[in-house]
Order: sequence, then structure tokens, then C-alpha cells
Amino acid sequence: MPQYTKAKALLESLKSVPDYRVDIGKIEYPLHEVLFMVIFALLKGNTRFKDIWGWMLYNRNNPILMEIFQTDEIKVPANSTLHEILTNTDNNALEKVFREYFSPFACKEEIAVDGKWLKGSDASGQYVQSCHKAILNLLDKKSKIVFAHKFMHKDKENEITALRQVLDEEDLFSDEGQIFSFDALQTQAETLNRIDQKHGRYIAKVKGNQKELQEKIIQTIETFEQPIDTYVQEEARLSCGKKYVKREVALFYTPSAHQVMYHKRFKNIQALVRITKTLTDPKSKEASSYTEYYMANFKTTAGDFLEKILAHWRVETYHYHLDMLFDEDGHIAYKEPFSISILRSFALNLFQLFHNTNKNKKVLPTGKTTMAEIKRTCRHDDRFTANLFEQESSRLSNV
Repeated sequence: MPQYTKAKALLESLKSVPDYRVDIGKIEYPLHEVLFMVIFALLKGNTRFKDIWGWMLYNRNNPILMEIFQTDEIKVPANSTLHEILTNTDNNALEKVFREYFSPFACKEEIAVDGKWLKGSDASGQYVQSCHKAILNLLDKKSKIVFAHKFMHKDKENEITALRQVLDEEDLFSDEGQIFSFDALQTQAETLNRIDQKHGRYIAKVKGNQKELQEKIIQTIETFEQPIDTYVQEEARLSCGKKYVKREVALFYTPSAHQVMYHKRFKNIQALVRITKTLTDPKSKEASSYTEYYMANFKTTAGDFLEKILAHWRVETYHYHLDMLFDEDGHIAYKEPFSISILRSFALNLFQLFHNTNKNKKVLPTGKTTMAEIKRTCRHDDRFTANLFEQESSRLSNV
């Protein structure tokens, strides 16, 4: 039976990324092999360019890599050359390979959208004119993997236009009514109306910096004698700064009408959600509360709205793993950080898919299937690492 068929398929797909180097016929280390080895090195726990290069250098005769590459000799570039290769890789071509590889794993029914600074893109101000770079991540809430990125070259305010550009990419979405969630920065009339026009759905957070919109929501809610539906969630464990959390959800919509609130800029507002969050100190018993408001262009239950809103924060967990497992914030990528960022997402997605399938099983040497233990197992087991590429793309996995 052939080994590592999916790894070999990925290697073949990486050949579509054009090589910027001029004398292609003289290249001793093909770009697709370099990119694949970087993903493998990241899976093994090597996060800095120097560490990635060192791992590649000492694994030129790795039998598993030689099997995947179908060669008896692997050439490794110099450290400085590796850095140059990665900072000159065609990000859009690499992103296309990424999207095609992970698309079968993503349901795309509920999508969390959030931007992330790539802090190492302007270390100590060496590239002041270039500014920090940022990347917009689109996460599939069910599989908990990022299935697409959008690159932002200036500052985080570009996150608004980046999402609008992504919404115009027909290959990412369909007319089946995906539900988008994002933080209040994206609660813009043009963005929400575009989602609605494309038959998508949204849950949009409204904060105090959108004073007029928030006041209109509060005034509309006050016209109701009581909510259409309510839901209370009390967490038994400590969270949010080691405090007990209670969330009281109140849902408002008009059963006899399509819209619950008219707004001259925002179209088709069907439901309003008020969430009162109470934090209680376990020792002093002191409690503090604050209220959040959301609007949506569809109707469901209060409990379902809360579940969808809380699931949005899986994208923040993803960002946390990028920093804790791959040291993304500490990685110095200078002026072109996007290619290494895509490759980190490759590695993290493979970790997450394995965790989705095995989180309640004792399949690792330590008996625990956590993200950190998956990384630790990769560090000590090349065959386990290679098999992460062979995971099935069934969307029915228990996640």
C-alpha cells in the first residue's frame, strides 16, 4: 500500500507556487520541497528561521522525507537563503494551495472573522515606512480551523475593507446562508448589507463607539413588554479572571413582521440580543455586571444565539495557539511575514484536525490529547508527524 499519499499530493500542489528565482534550471533546492520541509519543521516545534533551517540541515537524510519527495538526496539552502526564499514567496499562490488543501475539512456553516497583528513584521521599527502587517483569518467554527486568510499591508483599520474583499471571492462562500460573526469593528453598514445581499447571515456586536446605533437598539428593546425568549447560563467553573460567570440572554424580534428595527443604513435587522454578563468573585462575593448588544438578520432561540456568539471566540483561541505553539508574536519576519504565517496555519490546522478526532481518546504516549501534547509527540516521532498529513477530510468528525 502506498505511503504518505496525501503528503505527496500536497507536495505536488506546492509546485504550483511560482519560484521567484531567475535561473530555475540551476536551482539545487526546489521551492516546493523547501515549503514542505518548513511545514514539517513547524510541526516538529521549530518556530524561528534559524531553528527551521537547523532542523532541515540535520534531516537531509530523513527516510520519511526522502519517501515523500521520492528522492535519495535532499538539498537544503543556507540559512540566509531560506530567509530570502520565504520572504519572496508568492503569498497569493501559497494561499491558494492552503485554501484548496483545507477546504474539504471546513463546513463553512458558521464563520468567525478576526484580524491579527503580525508583530514581528516591524521589529524595533527597522521598517518604519512599511508599517506592521496584519492578517485577516476566517475560521470555520465547527472544525476550528482557519480555511482562508486575507493579507493587510498597512494597519488594522484595513480589516474592514479586507473582509469586504473576501466577501467578493465567490469560491469561498455559497448561497446556503453562512453565519458570520465578528467583533464590533466590522459592524459597518456596507459590510452587513453585503452579507445580507449575498444571502448570508450575521451576528454583529454593537459597542459604545457606535453610540447612535446602540441607543436605537436600546430604545427598540424598551418598546417590548418582555423578551420573545430568554436564556440563562451559569458557569460552575472559574473563568474570566478567576470569577464565576453568569450570562442572561434576552432576545427581541417581531413575530408578525420581518424586521424588528428599521435603520436607514442597516438593512434587514430581524433580531436584537441583549446579554447581561455578571462576574462574581468567589472569595469576596462581590459582583459586577455589564451589558452587550447584538443585532442579526435572522431569527433563532436565545440559547442558540448565545452558543453562536460564544463560538466566535474560537478564533481568539486559534490566535492564542499561534502564539503559544508557534511563537508567532515573537517571530521576526521583517518586511514580508505572510508566507511563514500561512505555513504556520498549515501546521496549526493539522494539529487541530487531529485534536478534533482524538480529543476524548488516549492515543498519545502521555494519554492526553491536547494541542501541546500533539506538538510534543511530533517533536519525538517523525512518523506521527508525517501521518498528520494523511488525516481524512470527513466533515462528520466529532469536534
